Amino acid sequence: MHGRPRKDPKPEDAAASVAKAEKLRSLQSQFLSNHHNKIYTNEALEVNTKLLEVNPEYYTAWNFRKLAVEHRLSQSDSDPDSIKSIFSEELKVVESALKQNFKSYGAWHHRKWVLSKGHSSIDHEMRLLDRYQKLDPRNFHAWNYRRFVAALMNRSEVDELRYTTDMINSNFSNYSAWHNRSILLSNLLQRKVQGFFPKEVVLNEEYELVHQALFTDPDDQSGWFYYLWLLDQTVKADAPLLVSSWPARDSLIILEDQCLDDRALSPFNTFHSDSGTFPLIVYFNQAVEGVNSSTISVESVLNANSELNWKPLSTNNSQTAQVWVTYLNYPKVYVHSEAYPVEVSIGHSGGIISSSGFHYSHPSRFAFKVFARPVKTPIGHGGEIISWQDGNFALYETSPEEPNPTISLDQLNSKDDNEKTSSEWRAETIANEIALFQELLSEISCKIGKLTLARLLKAHDTLLSPCANKMVYSEEVIKLYSDLRVLDPPHSQFYKDEHSLTLLQQVSLFSFL
Repeated sequence: MHGRPRKDPKPEDAAASVAKAEKLRSLQSQFLSNHHNKIYTNEALEVNTKLLEVNPEYYTAWNFRKLAVEHRLSQSDSDPDSIKSIFSEELKVVESALKQNFKSYGAWHHRKWVLSKGHSSIDHEMRLLDRYQKLDPRNFHAWNYRRFVAALMNRSEVDELRYTTDMINSNFSNYSAWHNRSILLSNLLQRKVQGFFPKEVVLNEEYELVHQALFTDPDDQSGWFYYLWLLDQTVKADAPLLVSSWPARDSLIILEDQCLDDRALSPFNTFHSDSGTFPLIVYFNQAVEGVNSSTISVESVLNANSELNWKPLSTNNSQTAQVWVTYLNYPKVYVHSEAYPVEVSIGHSGGIISSSGFHYSHPSRFAFKVFARPVKTPIGHGGEIISWQDGNFALYETSPEEPNPTISLDQLNSKDDNEKTSSEWRAETIANEIALFQELLSEISCKIGKLTLARLLKAHDTLLSPCANKMVYSEEVIKLYSDLRVLDPPHSQFYKDEHSLTLLQQVSLFSFL
């Protein structure tokens, strides 16, 4: 367990295991007979209790107890003391099972079921949890149950946060405590509870806490996972923002019926279509819903008198997505004509909402032009399969007169002073973290440290370089992933994928996380 080598059993252990198996078979036979015949007597429950003491993971046995409780309640005279006695007995059975295995899914779930009935005191539960969390501070079953009990008690999330601080300070290697802390802080920050606003002050304190864990034992992963959550909280803005679009702002899109010959064309301003349509794509910094003709208006002669149908690009058929697409028509009447303007307005009427409940609050507008022309494909020029390898990629350089395919958030949105301050804090924080981890990695070789630095560098480019023709840190990121493929062979395919993604971002000039 947790990296500890398995030891061969001693002879006396093997004998005890045989005796336990024999006892288990006998109890299981009696239990199944009672279960099939719906026998819920005290004797049947006693057999069930002994069975669960031997094997707390026997789910069918726990389900039998639930049926037995319901049966006994239906036979009782509704006396409060009698009902309380029935549920108290169930709690004792659970405690007995937990002594055998305090990580038993079935036991913890049954205890939740008993308490949810509302006939048991919950005062004892926190003391029970303290006992088991001292035995194993990382027991996620106990932490999950603690959240359940805290909700029943209406216990303050601030108090629970203090508890996680105590547990972390006593042992940095406590993934469950870090995880619980992230859940609590997310709720407190979202509700802007007193003492947890502004967000920047709180997150600065969290960075100081997690730094202690990372620099005390860089090889322990518990703090690193929390650090990644903290980085995500730093980079993402609360309210959704429009990050990019295709076609890009102020671009000229050339629409052609078919592919041209081998002459070089910009991959960003030429679109080949024989269906008389071309896509309009908008990309937000987080998943949103409510994208439709009411929240995004498109003014152009190309789609006159037609309502656009916006669709989310989602892998799970969700109506919430970061990327949304619709299609504009260009009838043949416009071929060989002048370039036609298309103006897109986003969020001028409310309705676009992030999955976390924040409204798109910064209306934006961008325009581009469309020019359509028919082209015939020369004989012998057909489609070819491309092998996507490093040698197939080359950086695309935009000429001075050619519009940049990416869009700056500053171009799209007018931000108030508070948001500018928040953006400055994010940029400064990421820069400080980069310097800190570069210093750490100059002294030690740490796989997860290198991976985190790569993510920090990509976050830096996302925040500060949305319009650059080249990602500022792309070469360093690529080198880090190359180093990781050597340092960590079991995960080399993951690093190879990240390497390819970074290279693709270089080529396309988009800076996604």
